[in-house]
Amino acid sequence: MTRAQHQVTDDVVIEETHQAGVFRRRRIGLVERWANEGIITEQELAAAEAFQAIFDRAQLRERYAVSSSLIDRVDGSRSSTDDANALMYDARERIMEALSLLGGSMGPVVWDVIGSELSLREHVARQAGVKRVTVHEARGRLIAALDILARAWL
Repeated sequence: MTRAQHQVTDDVVIEETHQAGVFRRRRIGLVERWANEGIITEQELAAAEAFQAIFDRAQLRERYAVSSSLIDRVDGSRSSTDDANALMYDARERIMEALSLLGGSMGPVVWDVIGSELSLREHVARQAGVKRVTVHEARGRLIAALDILARAWL
């Protein structure tokens, strides 16, 4: 926990925002809790946070896709938002790199839980058309995926 955070309960902290002197209450996420409990390493937590930041920059939330071929491409047209498009395109390329590293068993759980911030249960429920996995299996896949991302993607 950083100097600017104060633990309120096991899953809620109060932290200072980017604006000095302004605080907010924030619920601790799954992987942050796992890092606090020693289930994952700090490097794996950093990989999850990097994936989430890049995922947000890529503007992929709510565009569920298992295959990287389903990720929308930014067109090559020139406009006043070229810089924003370039950043989004680069972020999407990084997400595609991560998904190709993780493959079809670990990619979807990282997409859902880290990228789209769903719970493990929500991820499992979303896997309707695919071979069903349990929450326990999804948890194991997510932990393994974070290890791979920390070692080979960051």
